[in-house]
Amino acid sequence: MDSFGDSVDGLFFYSKLLAWYRKQDRPLPWRILWNKHRDPWHIWVSEIMLQQTLIKSVMPVYERFLKQFPSPLALAEAPQEDVRLAVRGLGYYRRFDLLHKACRRLQVKKIPLPVSYEGWLELPGIGPYTAAAMASITLGLPHGVVDGNVERVFCRLLDIRTEPNLPALKKRFKKIMDDICQMGSAGDVNQAVMELGQIICTPSSPLCIKCPLKPVCRSFAASSQALAPAAKAKQAPMDVNLQLEIRHTDSFVQLFLRPADAKFLKGTWGFSTSQGHGTEWLPDGKVIGTIKHSITKHRITADVLCRAQNSLEPASDRKPLAFEDVEKNLVSNLDRKAWNLFEQSKKSPVFGAKIKRTAKISESILSQL
Repeated sequence: MDSFGDSVDGLFFYSKLLAWYRKQDRPLPWRILWNKHRDPWHIWVSEIMLQQTLIKSVMPVYERFLKQFPSPLALAEAPQEDVRLAVRGLGYYRRFDLLHKACRRLQVKKIPLPVSYEGWLELPGIGPYTAAAMASITLGLPHGVVDGNVERVFCRLLDIRTEPNLPALKKRFKKIMDDICQMGSAGDVNQAVMELGQIICTPSSPLCIKCPLKPVCRSFAASSQALAPAAKAKQAPMDVNLQLEIRHTDSFVQLFLRPADAKFLKGTWGFSTSQGHGTEWLPDGKVIGTIKHSITKHRITADVLCRAQNSLEPASDRKPLAFEDVEKNLVSNLDRKAWNLFEQSKKSPVFGAKIKRTAKISESILSQL
């Protein structure tokens, strides 16, 4: 079983899968916009947002993002913080920093969007998968994509009962996808295989009865869908203890710019953050609760402290915000969880009385906000 042609009829695969995909016609916003405008920007944004992120999480952010940044030029001209706020909650913020950097490179060099697979690869944040997606969907070039969905589909199709993301398999599946894309409609072929993995050939309880490839699927014939592929090896999560300190007056809160070398959420505005647990709080602060959060392989437990102050000084790495402006300026869900805890604590009579006793922010500070 050295090639795709030796194991499955490629023409059957191509024709049946495309007929199924086009009948599905899922109204995803990026597909609707592409069909209407043929603007590669709409696909580029979707491909970046969909990296390691569920479609249902992306959809509301995608539409909001395009309203704010309708073109690469609009994004290039925006401050980095505006870009991060536009995608808050999606996580993996480095991908959007790189998208911003790529748009600025296009702007500075005054060059149009790439018109080849190799051209896309030259931009920051674009790897082989995204380059293949952009080349096939927007340019019709025969470059196949290989993501987790594609790996699972082919492991089931060929009854391969090993980890699906092994380098040798990825190379083999890439060759299969490139060959199939040579038959035409490369963008639809790539999206069809991924969609099959998303809604039919799912990791557990696949809907084989509805699969257009069922007649040629070896794992279906052998009833080995639970064995093909084998589970991916996963890194054990790393437990991390953090302290988040919310410094406030009676109506203002201080946000801090995390440094470029911060362990988590570098370059984002949020609450004062340090590693540690429970015993290192300042004497005039109060622990109001604990929150849980995950960032990549890190499983975070964060104690949240609130500390009342007489005034809040602005600086290059800190800014006071009125209570009503805080939530919309928080990029990370970690900070938003802490703020929600603070808001709930404010409703406590004891906590409220403590706030009332703090001095109001001075007029000189207000004038600098």
